[in-house]
Amino acid sequence: MSTPWESPPPAPIRLAAWGIGALVFTAYAVMTAPTAYLLDSPELAAAAFGLGIAHPPGEALALLCGKLFCLLPIGSIALRVGLSQAAAGAVAAVLVFRLACNMCALVDGGPDESGRLWRHILASGSASLAFAFAPGVILVANRPEVYALQAALSFGALLLALHGAARGDLRAFLGAALLIGLGVANHPLVAGLTGLGGVAAALPHLRGRTPAVRLVCLSVVLFFVGALVLVYLPARASALFANAAGGADTPAWGDARTARGLWWLLSAETFTAKAAVVHQVADAWDLPFAFFEELGLPLGLCAPAGLFLLLRRAANRRLAVPLLVTCVGSAAAALVGGFDPTNPDIRGYLAVAIGIVATLAVLLPVAVAPLLTRAGPRGYPRQLLAWLPLALAGLQVAALPPGVSLRHAAAADRVAGTLQGELPARAALFTGHFETAFVVAYHRLVEGRRPDVAWTHLGFVRGPGYTERLALAEPALAPVLESHGAGPLTLPSVVTLDRTRPVRFEPDSHLSTELRRSLSPAGLTWGLVSGTAATAPALDEFSAIEAGRDRQVRGFVAWRAFGDATLACDNGERETAKLRLAELARLLPSDQRVHTLAATCHPTTGP
Repeated sequence: MSTPWESPPPAPIRLAAWGIGALVFTAYAVMTAPTAYLLDSPELAAAAFGLGIAHPPGEALALLCGKLFCLLPIGSIALRVGLSQAAAGAVAAVLVFRLACNMCALVDGGPDESGRLWRHILASGSASLAFAFAPGVILVANRPEVYALQAALSFGALLLALHGAARGDLRAFLGAALLIGLGVANHPLVAGLTGLGGVAAALPHLRGRTPAVRLVCLSVVLFFVGALVLVYLPARASALFANAAGGADTPAWGDARTARGLWWLLSAETFTAKAAVVHQVADAWDLPFAFFEELGLPLGLCAPAGLFLLLRRAANRRLAVPLLVTCVGSAAAALVGGFDPTNPDIRGYLAVAIGIVATLAVLLPVAVAPLLTRAGPRGYPRQLLAWLPLALAGLQVAALPPGVSLRHAAAADRVAGTLQGELPARAALFTGHFETAFVVAYHRLVEGRRPDVAWTHLGFVRGPGYTERLALAEPALAPVLESHGAGPLTLPSVVTLDRTRPVRFEPDSHLSTELRRSLSPAGLTWGLVSGTAATAPALDEFSAIEAGRDRQVRGFVAWRAFGDATLACDNGERETAKLRLAELARLLPSDQRVHTLAATCHPTTGP
């Protein structure tokens, strides 16, 4: 029979761990987006491929891991970088399995050692699979992201810290410190808050011990060794700015060449400034229900009982408390980020907590099973109870919504590709939506599309360093960028540019009222009336079908349709208004903003 944190674990546990890892990775790989998807995925894929700097806090470790997977000779770059997260997600699932095995051994007092071992394997496998196939966990493991890697680092640090606390092996704490440092180089907020569990596990070993000072010093040193990956950010920023004239398509947020610029990046200052707006629409009371959505109602209800079983024995509390602190840290990260139940990235913040809740949930049947020994011949009810968590995990997998698999995702790639393909030669493209910008950046950097086009994203212009790099790469845009730096983009600067490069816009709030009134449809973008010839095309049927099953795709195409419809209504573009309003009615039939726009849209000009 295995004992908690036994190293190496018994052969059946090792074989089960390998099996779970292979199963989860295969499933994630099959569900991984084959090309550029939405949210931050195309930006992270492009930044990994071009060794750039992703949005704050920089995600240095995830980019370097993604670059390693770019060397695989299969599929697109987006797929390869997505597989880096799939592999990390599989590692996280294996670590949840090992964590659950150890916790089962703490609460189970069953007399049959062989039966107990297999009961633990069944329960732990159930926890691991329930975690791995939670919808929110899948959506950060089947596309280029950072959260699956962070979950693996956080679970690894927690397991090492608990091993150190259980076995008195102080070397394990050093390993945990190294992993927490690596996590800070990946996602500082989640790594820091979940890392508090490892600190809680180590604290009792710092009392009255001669080597306590040595342990603290070595832990701090190894923490900073892991965090040294962050040196990549200023080093790479120096190289990118030195070669800015060669092109500005490689993502490079901020200007990490200086201490102030590096802090702007690591502190995610650009997002914290918007925190008040995010928290206005976030509701912390939605957080507990997220676990029911991710794990299902039965497992969600079993988790508090599992926590009670773990805490009822005084000997277990020194190990249960770090587990609980880690879980609370993960949940706190989601709350600090602004808990939006519809945001897949926020589920990434919660991934560690989801794994711990799944582990706690399976402790109840494991602990109750020995009590049923006398309930029937040879304890058959106990054996059936051992299979119950696995059955619940299976039901969860069977009930997965279709949108979690990105195997056939292509709408973002198709829409952005069409947008660029229809631009006139040597156009100047100004995008307004961050998802459009990320896909365009991926297309240009990774696939080499439309090198003749001078492109900028208006939402990035006021960020540190962006204008400097872009002005060196595209000098013709410098006067427009200077104008936009003082406020909404004005018409005179655009008219001057349009004389040499046909200007095209994705309409949004960065355009002045005068400029908006001077635009007319030019395919999927808008141009000045004097130079516009193309009419607005309808959303292709394949993208419309994908939008129907994928909330994120629906949001992307609806955002573009809403912006087009609003501008068409304002400018009297009757046909474009009718087309986009019809698309919005199909995409968002119950949205009140769409109904209001349709009711107030009365274009008086146009054909």
